[in-house]
Amino acid sequence: MKSNTASRTKAKSHELTISKVEAIPISIPLKQPIKWARGHISSVDNVIVVVTLTDGSQGIADAPPRTTIYGDTQQSLLAIILHHLGPELIGVNAFDIARVHWVFNAVAGNIAAKAALDMAIYDAQAKSLGIPCAQLLGGTVKSLPVNWRFSLGGKKQLLAEAENMMKRYGFKAFKVKCGFDPARDIDLLRALRKQVGDDVEIAVDMNQGYSAQQLIEAAPAFEDINIALIEEPLPARDKDGKLLAAQSMTVPISGDDSCFTLDDVRDQLEIGAIRSIVIKCARTGYTISRDIVGLARAFYRPVHNGSQADMQIGSAAAAHFACTYEAIHAHEFSSFLDATDHVANQDLLIKDGKLILPEGPGIGLTLDPAKIRKYRVDK
Repeated sequence: MKSNTASRTKAKSHELTISKVEAIPISIPLKQPIKWARGHISSVDNVIVVVTLTDGSQGIADAPPRTTIYGDTQQSLLAIILHHLGPELIGVNAFDIARVHWVFNAVAGNIAAKAALDMAIYDAQAKSLGIPCAQLLGGTVKSLPVNWRFSLGGKKQLLAEAENMMKRYGFKAFKVKCGFDPARDIDLLRALRKQVGDDVEIAVDMNQGYSAQQLIEAAPAFEDINIALIEEPLPARDKDGKLLAAQSMTVPISGDDSCFTLDDVRDQLEIGAIRSIVIKCARTGYTISRDIVGLARAFYRPVHNGSQADMQIGSAAAAHFACTYEAIHAHEFSSFLDATDHVANQDLLIKDGKLILPEGPGIGLTLDPAKIRKYRVDK
């Protein structure tokens, strides 16, 4: 016999619908620019998504525009959320994710906007139920090992930064932006390995900067340095080159730029060159990210969570998802340290190289009204 509490919870969730969708543009300066092979950002010009349910529960998410990667801008995110997707979600049952994605599928592209709406709805669900998102998604809240991602820069600067981040936060994993010059990259990675020792994980992100020939020639050095992963070293659609390189080296190639959608992931896994998958909740939300995990398992490939330079809200949301599966590599939940401030009600904590998630329902964070007023750019 079901308890009255369980019956009331079931009835309550059955009746909950989406009553309001908001999109708030913000701009927060970074301490220093974040650079990668095809672009850079000097401020957090994101869109905060707020989904309110009929019981007053509010879910939040952070949509980061990446013009050089996904083609969106802050203004395009606002337009698609406020004038297209948002209005169509009003009145939809908050637990009817199939219906939510039916609304999404009526509009092409716009993956960052859809991902943020998806996660905000789950956050609202969890807050209404009084449980963490990790639990709602089938996991438990736990501390997660994370890496520190270096921006493109010189060797002296990188080594000093590595020493500082190990002392201050206890990082035991690093991700290095490479992809311009193999000789420079190898020299930099050798110096980093010498400084941090053999027990620290070093991954490389090339953002499609190498040719297949360059990667094959550099592979012995990367193997000698004990690089854990090489993320998207070649042009995303260079299937033959990627497969040739993968067959010529032991360091796994990790899929990111070639794995935007579920279809992308399937194609890359079928080619056989990708031996690890990066999940970015900022582009696939919770729903599609779960599908990607299942697909990767079918091909016996490990996954870990990456970052789209996520700040506190995005990092916490993605970390709750990462609590639902086992990963063999460190996650990328430290980008929020780059920002001078944030709009959440509390800071996230990294200690001993692990992200400590805040307690509370949903993602454990709410918005700070004063900071929203300070940093919103549509005042």
